[in-house]
Amino acid sequence: MDLRLFEKDALNQLHWSLSDIDNEEYEELMAVLSADENNKMADPADLAKLYR
Repeated sequence: MDLRLFEKDALNQLHWSLSDIDNEEYEELMAVLSADENNKMADPADLAKLYR
């Protein structure tokens, strides 16, 4: 995703200001916004089963 498109979406949809966007780490924002079902945290119960 292009930085300008991201800024436009953040301004329109998230109601951020340009200073909000400029003060954030771009890579971290992109990682968060591109998260999907494969990025879910593991269920603690499922993790516990692995070590029983």
